Formats: sequence, structure tokens, C-alpha cells
Amino acid sequence: MSKVMSAVLAIVVLAGIAGLGWALYDPVSQFLSGTMKAREEDSLSSAQENMSQQESLPAQAPTDLQQETLRLSKVKGVYLPLSSLQNEEQLQQTLTQLKAQGINTILIDTKNERGQVLYQSSNQTVAEVAAQVAGAVDLSRITALAKENGMAVIARIYAFRDPISSLILKKAAVKYQDTEMLWLDDSKENGGKSWLNPYSEIAQMYIADLSLECIRSGCSAVMLAGVQFPSGYSLELAGYGTQTKTRQQVLSDFVQDMEELLQENGGTLIYASSAQALLGMEASSFDTGGLQYSVKNICPDVRPSSFAGSVRPESLAASSDPAGQPHDTVKAVMMQLKQSGGNKTFLPMLQAYTDPSSALEYTELQVKEQIQALEEVDVTGYILYNEQGNYPLS
Repeated sequence: MSKVMSAVLAIVVLAGIAGLGWALYDPVSQFLSGTMKAREEDSLSSAQENMSQQESLPAQAPTDLQQETLRLSKVKGVYLPLSSLQNEEQLQQTLTQLKAQGINTILIDTKNERGQVLYQSSNQTVAEVAAQVAGAVDLSRITALAKENGMAVIARIYAFRDPISSLILKKAAVKYQDTEMLWLDDSKENGGKSWLNPYSEIAQMYIADLSLECIRSGCSAVMLAGVQFPSGYSLELAGYGTQTKTRQQVLSDFVQDMEELLQENGGTLIYASSAQALLGMEASSFDTGGLQYSVKNICPDVRPSSFAGSVRPESLAASSDPAGQPHDTVKAVMMQLKQSGGNKTFLPMLQAYTDPSSALEYTELQVKEQIQALEEVDVTGYILYNEQGNYPLS
């Protein structure tokens, strides 16, 4: 049975925090689970006033923006950065070229790991915390252009790694133990950042709101990244308030509720994480349960250069140069993931750039070797990643 109420309301609640306001997020105030139940005390008079100025958003995404359910096995995708999206004429040329090369999906960032919102959002909290970047794009226009070229759009949203909103939404942030002081993942002198608290209903609903906005703007799926507790220094001093659930359970519940919420609104959820975390090798952030979560779709990062360090899956224990052997690396890691992941559907992230630390230049040949490795383990969908959006394809 769904844990998401059928009526999705547009309710914005404003309350003061140290002279500043925080917005509690339309349209998911009835987004329910053990950690996402909206409290009656949050329905203040300011919400009623705001409702008189706004129309409630529908429970379903508008029909003209809905697309067929994204089939991950059919995805031939590439990542495009913000710079590739800001000029419509240039974007149209890029989409035309990609279509000719067999690409049918683009992955874009809508909220990045710095907490920045990269599209023109009508979300009240985005405005309150000043998260929207200069040069933010019209997401509905991008999805329309993609659709004209027969392409789907996946919106990537980083969840709790968010040093922007956590500075303003102090009730939703990780604290130093039981104080009101924001916890930082390093010293201020070293650029330490604050984080959103995964236990916080406010934080969870902010992420849910942005996800729904992306679906209603025509995106076929949301790729949820950064579903974790903080990493960094002084983790033993991080405080999350009094809780009854384990950290692993609260992340699991959040992912499950997000999947149900998107499904009920015509979208697909894709859970993204590193291969190391999915295989239980990053326990400190509790980003280790993805393969055990009820979520169906997983995007593992299997870029060969990501295994250059000392933390490697067991399948690469004998490899002296993972980045120099793209076919063997991708095949070995995906075999291990499939053995551990049961009936999950995988949409791996592949490498389409040359890493400065690697002696091997990544050309179209190395990209094809990785795709071939996937096919040999019966995985047919993929996302090619190049930070600049330049792909060695013919």
C-alpha cells in the first residue's frame, strides 16, 4: 500500500529562524512515512494565507508533460552540464548530434552537490535560501526540446549534501551534538560545509518538492544522489536529535517513499551511488544499503578511474590499473553488483573522458569497450559521463 497520500497539497509554511524565514514545502506536506509525516503545528495561518494566493498543484503531472515510463534497459544516455543547456540554439545542435549518434536520454543536474538549484524553480524554499544560480535554465523548455528529438530527460538531485539550504534551514541541519550550532564536515578555515539532516522532515520534503517539480516540468525520472549521512571529520560530534530509527532505516524509508511519490505522479526514481558504497564499503556515511532498499532502479558509478584508489571492490582486488582496463573493470564490478543486487535494474555510469591520473586516453574505443562489457553481463542501459559534455562518439 502506498505511503503517500493521494491528495498532494500546495502548502507553504513560513516561520522565523533568527530573523530569517524558512519555507515548508509545497506540494508534499502530506508526504507520509515514519520520518516524513507533516505535523499539525506546521499548518499555521501563514499557510492559509499563502494558499489563497496559489492554486493547489494536481496529484498527477500535467498530461501534456507526461512521457512513457522510462525503461532503463533502453536508455542510451549522456550527461550534459549547465553550460550545455543555457543557449537554446547550441542545445538544439547538441541534441541533433546526439540523436544521430544513437543517444536517447540526457542526464542533467537540477540540484547539485553544492546545494545550487540550476533551473528556474517556483519553489518557495529555493527563493528563501537563495539556492537558484544565475543563469538557471527553463526546465520545461529543455524537456520540450528533448522530446522534439525523441529524448527523455533525467534530473539528478543531490539530497542531503547541501551546504546552502542547511545554513538557512537550521532546524533541518546537522548540529554539533545537542547544541544549536551547525556541524561542519571540516574546519571553517579548510572550507568545512554544513549538511541537511536525513532525519529532518523539512529536509526530506524539500527534496521531494524539487523532485515533483522536475517531473511536472517534463522530466521522465529523478536520479537521487547523495542519500547519505555526512562524511568528513569529527563525525562523532554530529547530532541528529532524538530518534527511534537507525540511520540505515531512515534512508531506506526515504528512498522507498520517494519512489512511491514519483510513481504516483508519473515519474521514475533512480537511486545513484558509488559501486563501493553499494557493495558495503563506505559504512561511515551509511550509504551502504542501496542494494537492499526496496527501490527498483540503481545507477552505480562504475567509471574505471573511480577505482584508482585503495578502496576497491573485491572483484578488482587483483587489478593493478583499473582505469587502464576499462572493459575488464566494468565487467568485473557489474558482475559483482548483479550477484549482490538480486532483481535490481541497473543503469551504470560509464567514463567518457580521460582522467588526468590515468595513462590511458579514453576515446570512442574505450567507451565502446565499457558498453560491450555491460552487454556481456546482460546490462543494456547506460549513462556516459563527461563533465564538459564532450563525447567521443561517431
